Formats: sequence, structure tokens, C-alpha cells
Amino acid sequence: MTLRCELNINNGTRRVIIVGTDEETHEHLALRLAAAALFFGGDPVEPGPSDPLLADIGFQPDLLVPDGVGGIKVWIECGNVAMNKLTKVARRVKEGRLIVIKESRDAGLRQRELVNKEIRNPEKVEIWAWPREEFARWNSSLKENNYIYGETSGRSLNLVLNESAFSVDLIPC
Repeated sequence: MTLRCELNINNGTRRVIIVGTDEETHEHLALRLAAAALFFGGDPVEPGPSDPLLADIGFQPDLLVPDGVGGIKVWIECGNVAMNKLTKVARRVKEGRLIVIKESRDAGLRQRELVNKEIRNPEKVEIWAWPREEFARWNSSLKENNYIYGETSGRSLNLVLNESAFSVDLIPC
């Protein structure tokens, strides 16, 4: 599935195409679009495996915000992410933030519990979770062609996605 999106956020405009792989769920694409909206001001990218920013890391994020000087400002994972990957990325991304966006508070709390057990500095991993009902509405509002306008700030979305209005604060877990 492919999501074609026109984003008009915080007085900026950008067209985004989110191409899903065969094994990616609709929910994962919805989380990736939400991440693109949340980090709109940082010019997020979906790096490929040969991207020089990833040379010493060995993994690809769902979304990445470059720092503008050859480093990583924000590494973003959406939905399910293997603990092995999170552990290694947390060690290898020295200066940047590492954020995981989950589809519900329960999923976020489960992820937090694992991170606290398995990662040396668990505070390095930020976990943001959607209120379950709001994410279900966001996910069901998506079409093949999408139009989003409004504002984002930090973990807050104040947007209209197609015909549906959202005023959501993601929950830190």
C-alpha cells in the first residue's frame, strides 16, 4: 500500500509518499504518517540502507531527522520494534534522540517495561503512545490520497486529516 499525502503543517507545505512493503500493516503506515507530521519541521526522511548516516549503525529507522551536519538528530521507530535493534541503536546513536511511537498506551507501557529491563540507559529511549481510540480513528481516516493541515508541537497534533479533526497529545510512557 502507498499513502500519497499533502502536508500543510505549521505554515509549511510538503508532499510525502509513504510506500509500504508487503509485510507492513496499514497501522504501521498510519504511525509513519503521524511521525512525519510530528517531526514536519525537522524535514524528516526515510533513509535507504546505503544512506551514509546509517553507515556505523547497521539498521534503518522508520523515519530519521538529520541534524544538518552529518549526524542524527532524531531516530524514529513506529509500532513493533525488536529489542535487539533498539538496544544497538541506543548504543550507536550517541547524540540524537531515539523515539518509538506506539498505537496505544498499553503497547507503549509494554515497550517501556522491556526497554527498562534490557537497555543500559533506558531514559535514552522515548516512547510516545496514541490514545487507542484516537489512533483507531486516525488509521480509519487514511485514504490512498490524503490531505493534512494544522499544527504540531512536541507530542501534540492539532490536525485535520482528510475530513477528520484531531486534537491529540501522545502519551509519554
